[in-house]
Parts: sequence; C-alpha cells; structure tokens
Amino acid sequence: MKKDFLYTKPYFPGIIDDTPVDLESWFLDDSRERMEEKLRNISLNDLIIELINIFKDGDPNYQVLLGLLGEKVVKEAREDKIVYCLGDILRADDDIKRIEIEIDEGLNIKKMNIFVIPAELLVLQKEITNLCVDIQTQKTSNYLSISIKDKMITLFSI
Repeated sequence: MKKDFLYTKPYFPGIIDDTPVDLESWFLDDSRERMEEKLRNISLNDLIIELINIFKDGDPNYQVLLGLLGEKVVKEAREDKIVYCLGDILRADDDIKRIEIEIDEGLNIKKMNIFVIPAELLVLQKEITNLCVDIQTQKTSNYLSISIKDKMITLFSI
C-alpha cells in the first residue's frame, strides 16, 4: 500500500493548486481507501503505532489524516493556536472520543491530541513504550505523550 497521498502539501484556501496530478492513479490506486479501512478497524494500540510510523516517514497532511479517521472537520481558534477537531470519529471499537490536530502557520502538524477512555490508556502506556524504542514518551495516569521528530501525539484519558 502506497502512503504518498498522506504527504501531499495542504492547500491554502483561495489559492489555485496547479500541481500536476497523475489521473490514472485516481482510478487505479486504492491506497487511500485501504488505509482508511485499516485505521478505522485496527486496535487502538495498532492505530497509535501506525500514526507513529506515519509521522516518522514524513510530515503528513492534516486534512488527509483527519479524513482517514472520520468526518466533519471543525476549525477552532484557541488563543494563538489553530486547531482542527474531528466531529465524527469512525472507529469500529468506539475507543476514541475526540481527536484534535494543532497546526502552524505553514499548515504543518505540530501536535495531535487523542482522547480515549481511561482503560485504553493504561494498556497503551505499557505496549507503546515497549514496541517503539526510537521515540520519547512521557506518561502519567491521565496522559501519554509521544514525541516523534518535532511532532507530538498526546493521548488523554477522559
């Protein structure tokens, strides 16, 4: 499965995107659909590992990443931050209650917050730190913070 579509540059509203596109890939490449199905149906632990790998491989497009996980993206302005929240999270296990992505002025992801039920967070704390040795984690009973390059994924217990 190709992951190139994850790393396309986000577009700025009002600016025409004249990037050449291989139209054949639109009809023959189903990588996006397969990735969407995978992310929506795998365990929470596997989802977090997949997100870590996505961030390790490059700088994913926040619009594409949110679209893979659900529907109804809502933009919120908080103090000096730009935050996009996912209104409907489409997960088979209903283990995620909220997803937020904070972006910078260049539309690059700075931080991803995932709000999960407390029982799920306890399991994740043990498994993530054992499986991913080349990342930095910080954990308490209420959150697990994972640093990948200059990005951060934080899982909060709600």
